[in-house]
Amino acid sequence: MRLSAYLKTGTIIAGLAVTAAAQPGWAQSEAPAAEPEASAVADIVVTGSRIRRPNVEASTPVNVVDAQEIENIGVTNLIDAMARQPQVGLGASASSTTNTVAGQGLATLNLRNLGASRTLVLVNGRRHVAGSSGTSAVDVNTISKTTIARVDTVTGGSSAVYGADAVAGVVNFITKQDFDGIAAQAQYGSADGPNTYYGSVAVGRNFNDGRTNIMAAATYDKTEGLYRHERDYAMSGLAYIPNPDKKSPDDGLPSFITARDVYTNITNDSFTPVIVTPIGSNAAYSLTFTEDGRLVPFDRGQIVVDGAGRPQKVSIGGDGFKFREDALRTPVERYGGELQLRHQFQPSGDFISELNLFAEGKYFHTEANSQRENGTFAGDVAGTATGNAYRIQADNAFLPAELRAMLTAAGVEEFDITRNDRDFGIRTYESVYDTTRFVAGFDGAFSNGWRFETYVNYGQTESQFTNFDRLQREFYESIDAIEMNGQIVCADADARARGCKPLNLFGAGIASQEAIDYSYIYTVRDDVTRQWNAVASVNGELFSHPSLFSGTSLPVAFAAGVEWRKEYARSVPDLRSQQGLIFQNAQQITEGRYESKEIFGEINVPLLADVPFVQYLDLTAAYRYQDYTTTGGDSSYGVGLEWTVDRNIRFRGNFAKAVRAPNINELFGGGSEGYSQIEDPCDATRVNLGNFSSNRRANCAALGLSPDFVQSTATRPVVSQGNPDLAPEEGETLTLGVVLTPSFLPGLAVTIDHYDIKMSDVIASLGWRNIINNCVDSP
Repeated sequence: MRLSAYLKTGTIIAGLAVTAAAQPGWAQSEAPAAEPEASAVADIVVTGSRIRRPNVEASTPVNVVDAQEIENIGVTNLIDAMARQPQVGLGASASSTTNTVAGQGLATLNLRNLGASRTLVLVNGRRHVAGSSGTSAVDVNTISKTTIARVDTVTGGSSAVYGADAVAGVVNFITKQDFDGIAAQAQYGSADGPNTYYGSVAVGRNFNDGRTNIMAAATYDKTEGLYRHERDYAMSGLAYIPNPDKKSPDDGLPSFITARDVYTNITNDSFTPVIVTPIGSNAAYSLTFTEDGRLVPFDRGQIVVDGAGRPQKVSIGGDGFKFREDALRTPVERYGGELQLRHQFQPSGDFISELNLFAEGKYFHTEANSQRENGTFAGDVAGTATGNAYRIQADNAFLPAELRAMLTAAGVEEFDITRNDRDFGIRTYESVYDTTRFVAGFDGAFSNGWRFETYVNYGQTESQFTNFDRLQREFYESIDAIEMNGQIVCADADARARGCKPLNLFGAGIASQEAIDYSYIYTVRDDVTRQWNAVASVNGELFSHPSLFSGTSLPVAFAAGVEWRKEYARSVPDLRSQQGLIFQNAQQITEGRYESKEIFGEINVPLLADVPFVQYLDLTAAYRYQDYTTTGGDSSYGVGLEWTVDRNIRFRGNFAKAVRAPNINELFGGGSEGYSQIEDPCDATRVNLGNFSSNRRANCAALGLSPDFVQSTATRPVVSQGNPDLAPEEGETLTLGVVLTPSFLPGLAVTIDHYDIKMSDVIASLGWRNIINNCVDSP
């Protein structure tokens, strides 16, 4: 299957700095151009190119933000600061990982909203190990803002320069290189919750007449959680409901409208049962229980109906279940340390004129947790539960006498109840991450002026996820309770032999702890991700040529190198999760690895300089060939043109083909089960919707479903897994822009950029809605 996606937009960004050479504000796309005299002082390296050159301009938009600006924002971690950039979309954060079974507290970057897997994160131009097992998504929480000198953000395909995963762009965190002194920060913040705490210290020292620098830093920060009951908007019960005035697919009215105080009308807000089965004169969902087990009426509120007058499972008002304790922001606590060394040798030979040793080491420990108010509940278990309702026998020993008499009078031998089992324990998810990373290498210059760099890089992230869970078989054994010899016991003799204790559902908070302990447990999943990387590169001037019409000497610069990388990931869920014995998502082991061997080159060719209407015009081209053990060989390239008219205006354009090889989860992911609110297209509220409603009606009828069919439950398991036959995806990026730095307004820079991204062979999962709708909407 071939999937394609297109993304086009334009941005106009303006910022005001103190002087033309100052760092830009957060909304700016890049620093204003340096004065010609300053630009000739020393070659510099701009993220997005490996070529050192005297001008800071690039054909792709580069946003540069320094440490002072990050500090002025007042945030305690980098992800909250980075999110202020217009190029950065919504990635994982403490606000978006609140209800995940694993991965709480991760902070990932998502350029252009193309996904974290298409954003390459570097530290000092070098890769960083992923924070989420089996992916390439780097946890930005493991990068301390204390040691950051600046952050470069490059948008547009950069795979030819940096390799895979740079489809949307590159974010490069540059650390301080020659820090000498002590810097300490302490910060506390609160805006009616959550409270944040931050402390850091960095110590640096130059030795040997400045030829040796050592910097060490330690960081601690903590963000408290934020929960639903702490925000009025989250307690408003705002939801979409069917539009009761929608009488026809062609009447022009919306199918759904918004309403407040919308709650489920099949479970109550006291964590006690609601009786589903009609008993005598008592209709379905008309009876519930008090916390101490007394039978009372259940107020369903104003039941929502659709345009055909059919009742729904939600109501406005009433005694239905209300979410209170769900996390809106995940509490995160982390601490770690970094060590950085740089030493300049004094080579005595004629071959090397400069030689520097650099080394980096880090360790970060992160803990995060989240919770869900709705505890555990029933699911479709043959003979025991169906449609999120528990099946209870009329001889259950915990039934109150009043209910037992009603069942006997009505001749009911079994009945169904719904119940939110919050009183047995809130559903909690705890995540612990330990990240280590080491880099060592050399850079310098040959006697002919060419520069070189070579390094090795190793990183590892170990994660452990602990979840509060339920053993399904044991739970259903324990709720089938009978009286035997004057004692209440589990009905199944084999269960009794295994230690089964009867569990009382008919109230809230009245079950014995030993009964809860029989079926409620903690499950543990262990993940590990490892990355090995080795790179060697050179760059320098090939030759110079005189510019036409002016004779200005124009150096042609070149960079080339080789790279080797190995990625390994393993995820081992709890054995009971693998066997599908628990309430929550069943998961299988994921394990995989791949290696890549790559060669790359880049050239910068100045075309004109110092002629009318052309202060500087240059062409840049880059190419990379990569050979993966999983997907074979492929290549990426980029071509850019930069035209500086004068100090007031500059035009730029870049076209790039970027390639992303599938990651380990996409290739080797074991079957992972998730739960979604499934909307059956054959349901009476949806059978007449869609672009092919006649096909839908016919196919639903062919499935044996009547036009009045109402799905029994909306929560269903959805299983996804990796595909070892995946091929790389490709992205083609066109970026066009103009930079205005008017000399009559010193300090003003206005950037206008247009980007056009086309992706083909997109690696993605078809959602359940597409799969189900395609089943019934096709001819």
